[in-house]
Parts: sequence; structure tokens; C-alpha cells
Amino acid sequence: MGKKKSVIKEKKPEQKLEKTKEGLGISGFTLGILSIVLAGSLGIFLSILGFIFCIMQQKRNPMKIARIGIILNIIGFIVSLAMLLILTFWGGTLPIV
Repeated sequence: MGKKKSVIKEKKPEQKLEKTKEGLGISGFTLGILSIVLAGSLGIFLSILGFIFCIMQQKRNPMKIARIGIILNIIGFIVSLAMLLILTFWGGTLPIV
């Protein structure tokens, strides 16, 4: 009786995903949204980090999402700063107008 030869299948080289050059822009955009949602001290940190990411993206490869991210990070910084000032001066209790 003959032995069957084992057939070893050659693995095809995995196709490498193309690296897109928009990672910093998308990260900055996401951090901008989070800085608005998480207004306060965390929002200030996230907005500064997101702003840096978006500026780096604009210098490397300008994109529309990075420009929008810059605007969102500025808005997030202002909202977070306002939230901290309100909580500092009014102690967390806002007067009802």
C-alpha cells in the first residue's frame, strides 16, 4: 500500500492594509467630541491633546476632518473652562434665573 503524501499548502502572504495618513486627524476629531461631552478638567486635557493631534495632522497631510477637529477642540476647551469657572465660583450650585 502506498502512503499518501501530505500536501502542505503554502500560505499566501497576507495583504498589508494600506496605512492611511489620517489617524491623527481622526483621533483629534474624536478627542474634540469627547472634550465637549466630558466638560471639566478632563475636557480641558482632552481638548489640548486633540488640538495638538489635529495641528500635527494639518502639517503632515491637511484634511477636512482635522480642521473640524480643531474647531471642536477649541469649543471643548472653552466649554470646559467655563464649566470649571462656574463650579469654582458658585460651588456647584447655580442660581435659578
